[in-house]
Amino acid sequence: MSLPIITVIGSLNTDLVTRTSRFPQPGETVTSTSFSTGCGGKGANQAVACARSSRSKKAQASINVKMIGAIGEDFFGGQLLSSLKDDGIDVSGIQNVHGQSTGTANIIVEESTGENQILVIPGANHSLQPNMFHELPTPRPALIVLQLEIPIDTAVQVVRAAKQQRIPVLLNPAPAVPLPEVVYKGLDHLVMNEGEAALLSQLERGDLGIDKHLGKVCDKFHSLGVLVVIITLGADGVFWSDGERMSGHVSAAKVKGVVDTTAAGDTFVGAYAVEIVTGGGIVENAVIRANRAAAKTVEKEGAQSSIPWRDEVLDSVHDD
Repeated sequence: MSLPIITVIGSLNTDLVTRTSRFPQPGETVTSTSFSTGCGGKGANQAVACARSSRSKKAQASINVKMIGAIGEDFFGGQLLSSLKDDGIDVSGIQNVHGQSTGTANIIVEESTGENQILVIPGANHSLQPNMFHELPTPRPALIVLQLEIPIDTAVQVVRAAKQQRIPVLLNPAPAVPLPEVVYKGLDHLVMNEGEAALLSQLERGDLGIDKHLGKVCDKFHSLGVLVVIITLGADGVFWSDGERMSGHVSAAKVKGVVDTTAAGDTFVGAYAVEIVTGGGIVENAVIRANRAAAKTVEKEGAQSSIPWRDEVLDSVHDD
């Protein structure tokens, strides 16, 4: 029997990471403590998170992961392909675009807090155009995972085509931009952080605390047609709602120390996607597992290098 497939459609970037004791103020020069490069991009990160959440490092996977995206004809692109292959990801859907550079992300990490600031240069990621997705690539996946580091029109077309083919979609609207209401109608899973939820719901971020308007925000998206709404809250955990009178708050998982939050959100998305596909579709269970995976991610430096394997997440539960 063939394994279920999760297809991730999105960005591939090389991360250029600078670590500093504190973020510089406008017009200020600060001496950093280190510089490194790594594999990233929200699409690629989420594909890696799906792959690693499906198995321990040396075990058989419970799903197949396919990545669809674009890289440039440069050294960075080759590195990204090689890294994804090492995680057992199907890269046959990644095109090499002549005359384009691979996407890059300039990331500044503040060591005292683990928080980050990111500037993305799309490069080849923006070569993914709507006319490429009138029909979604085969084989048919159990779930499509999508973000917004590719052109918005393309993301909208992917959602439209998936609905026509009755393929479930998980949308992570990052970076957040206003979206047409057609995206939300019938959308299966909307996973966003509180900043993205504030922008898309047109509420102030300060109004999204645990005891404030999270339920109302979820209701707004449910009224637009979204089936499951999830809002990640960093140190305050996760709020979820399935639109059928079921909702809840999951407290943040324990961490040994926050080192780097860069890939925490992408890890949550990937781990959640795997649990939805393989765990019977129970939202609360998927949120709990994804929450634990994201917590492990912030304990290490880097993007993909920090994403845990399934057994690492299970071990962290036993340690608690």
